[in-house]
Amino acid sequence: MHVPLSLMLCLCQGPGPQSAAPPALDVVVLKNGDRFEGRITAHLDGYVEVQLEAGAVVGLSTAEIAAVHRGAGAPSASAPALLSPSDEWFVLHDARGEAVGWLHAAVQATADGGASISEEYEFHQGRRRYQVTSLCTAAADGTPRSSYFRERVSEPLLGLAAFPVDGSGQAERIVDERIVEAVRDGDRLVVTRLDANGRRERTLPLPAGATFPLLARARARASGAALSDALLFDAATEELVVRTFAPARHRRVTVDGEPLQVTELVEESPHGRNCLWLDASLRTVRRELAGPALVAMPSHRDSARIAAHGTSIASAIVAEAGGAFGLWSPNPAWTPRPDLPAGQVVLTCSAHDASAALTQLDHLEPGTPLEAAADAVANWFRLLHPDLTIDGRTRTQLRSADVVRLAASGGSGANRVQATVDVVPHRGHFLVLVCRAPAAAWDELAADFAFLQRSVELEPQALTPTLQGPVAAREAPAAKANAPRAAAPVVRIPE
Repeated sequence: MHVPLSLMLCLCQGPGPQSAAPPALDVVVLKNGDRFEGRITAHLDGYVEVQLEAGAVVGLSTAEIAAVHRGAGAPSASAPALLSPSDEWFVLHDARGEAVGWLHAAVQATADGGASISEEYEFHQGRRRYQVTSLCTAAADGTPRSSYFRERVSEPLLGLAAFPVDGSGQAERIVDERIVEAVRDGDRLVVTRLDANGRRERTLPLPAGATFPLLARARARASGAALSDALLFDAATEELVVRTFAPARHRRVTVDGEPLQVTELVEESPHGRNCLWLDASLRTVRRELAGPALVAMPSHRDSARIAAHGTSIASAIVAEAGGAFGLWSPNPAWTPRPDLPAGQVVLTCSAHDASAALTQLDHLEPGTPLEAAADAVANWFRLLHPDLTIDGRTRTQLRSADVVRLAASGGSGANRVQATVDVVPHRGHFLVLVCRAPAAAWDELAADFAFLQRSVELEPQALTPTLQGPVAAREAPAAKANAPRAAAPVVRIPE
C-alpha cells in the first residue's frame, strides 16, 4: 500500500534580525499553481521542506511539486545560525567491508537562526530496495521543534509504470512504508504514525532538556562537549532513549598506510558504541552507524550511489585460519597480521606500536581449572617478556565466560609498556588475548582494547555475522565449520 507523504507543520517562530548580506530565498512551485517562497531546509527523496519568512515550516511531497528554484526569490532576513551548514555523502559498508548502500547527511540553517538536520540512506537487499529518511528541526536557542522519520520498502514490478520508479527507471511496488512525525507542543510531544493500517496519534510528556538524536549528535559534533545520559525521542523506534556523547578527543591513527591526526567523537547507548572521526578541517573521515558492522566512508554526491554497488573496504572482522574464533577490528588504525597459522589472530596499530593477539592453547589437559591455566600462561608470559612484571590479577567476564585477567607493565620513561592478558576457556581448551601498547598511548587506546575484549568472537557462526543496525545483511551467511584439530596437541605460545 502506498502511503501519501504530504505533511504540513506550522511552527510559529518570529523572524530573526537581518544579516549583512542576506541570501535570496528559494522558490517552490506546486502543480496546482501555488507558490512558496522561503528557505529550503530539506530536499530528500519524496519530501521537500520549506521555511517561510513568517516562520512557518511547510512539508510537501515531491509528487505535488512542479519546480524548485533555489535562490530565485527575494532577499531573506536571516539570523545567526545555530549550527554551521554541512552537506556530506557517504558509501555504507557492512562488516565484511562490502558496499551495501549510500548515506546523505546535511545541516541547513533556517531563516530565524535555527537548524534543520537530515539524514537519508538507501540500500538493496536482494530484489528489495530500502529507503530511510530522518529529519529534525530546532529553534535558534537549540530547542527541539519537530522530528520526521520515514522508511519505505519496495520491489520491482514489471509492466506497471504508474508505480514509483528507482534510479534505473524500474517500476516498483511499495511493500511497506511507515512515517512517524513528532511535533513539540510546550512540554508535550505530539507523535503521529502513518502506515498501511492508517493514522494514529498519541501524546508523550517531553521532559526539560529532552531533544532528538540528530540534533544532539549535530550539537555534540559542533561543540565537542560531553553530554551524559541525554534523553532523546527517537522517531525510528518511537520511544524515548538515553545516549551519552563523550567529549571530543584527539588521537593519532594510520589509515591506508598514511598517518593522520583525527578528532574522535563517541556516542554510546545501551545497544552499542559509535565513533566519528573528523580531520583538521572538521570533515568526516569515517563514521560508524552500528559500530564497525556498518561504516560510512566519505564520497561525493555524483558518485556515492554508483560507488555503493562496487566498492569495498577492509573487513571489520578477522578470523583465525581455521574459522573457530576471531577479533573485530576496532577501526582502520588496526590491521591484521597476514599469513598466520591456524590458532592465532593478531592485530597491530602501527601509529603506536601496539598489538592485540588472540591465541588458542591446545596442549593444556582438557578440564584444567581456569586458575591453573592462568598460572601456566603467567609463567610463559614472564619468559617471553622478561622486561614486564605481572602486577595485577583479577577475575572478570568476557562474552559471559569467566576469565582471569593479568595486568603487566615494565620499562621506564618513553619505553614504558603496559599489557593485559585474558585467559579464556574455549571448548575444553583456552584462548589467550594479549593487548599490549606503550604506556604513553594506553589511555588513547584504552577504548579500542575494551572493544576488543567485549567483542571477541568465540563461535564460528559469528565470523560471518548478520549485520545489526539499519542495514541488514543482504544474505544469510553460512556458518563456517570448525577446522579439524590435529591428532597431536599443537603447542602455541601467546605473543
